[in-house]
Amino acid sequence: MTVAPSMTIGGVAIAPASLDEAVDDALLHAEAHDGTCLRFTNTWCIVLADRDPEYKALLNGSGENFADGRPVADAVQRRRGGRDSHVRGPSFFEEVLDRGRVAGVRHFFYGADDETLAKLATVVAERYPGAIIAGRLAPPFGTADELCAPELLARIEVASPDIVWVGLGTPKQDIVATCVAKKLGVTTAAVGAAFDFVAGTKAVAPLWMRRTKLEWLFRFASEPKRLWQRYTTGIIDWERIMWRERRRHA
Repeated sequence: MTVAPSMTIGGVAIAPASLDEAVDDALLHAEAHDGTCLRFTNTWCIVLADRDPEYKALLNGSGENFADGRPVADAVQRRRGGRDSHVRGPSFFEEVLDRGRVAGVRHFFYGADDETLAKLATVVAERYPGAIIAGRLAPPFGTADELCAPELLARIEVASPDIVWVGLGTPKQDIVATCVAKKLGVTTAAVGAAFDFVAGTKAVAPLWMRRTKLEWLFRFASEPKRLWQRYTTGIIDWERIMWRERRRHA
């Protein structure tokens, strides 16, 4: 592991790492085949963990959590003395695809649908020539337990991947990625909408919105029906959790 020991933000252990540090860490785990699950934690993850003790226990168990959401990264950064700690999942995904070419890292994509995965494979081949896609699988709709069924895991295992990318939405993807890591002993990364962003099936926020910490607003405007709870009651609950944490530290 190349990142510093985790710190707790809102009751969830977060690894204080920059994007480069997180990518270095992932490549080491992928080479070691040590069954590490990498997760990308935003405010919604922390809110859900505050509501659900089992999910919080999963996040605080094996594996590593990086600060994907900007408010989470800002909280880590304040505790880290101003050092950048934002590890945006889609950016991490592309960096590992890029830098993993030298070591011949074998990638497996698990999630989304067949059309998205086909577009994703095409984009990766064009943008990162030489990147090895060992396999891809769009699973049937089901619970986290159903998506860890032996017949599905066997299809992943036979491809001999070094890292399995899981894009199924929060919190399902975190549960599935942790399960795959444990049962197959392979590095996994739960990267949310990264498949759609890289494949071009969902719009990415303009760079100026990402730099000004407004990516959340772009995503909310793009998918209000799916994300309304995350960006309304979720924000209120996040602020409540942060207020509670400030009181405790004070």
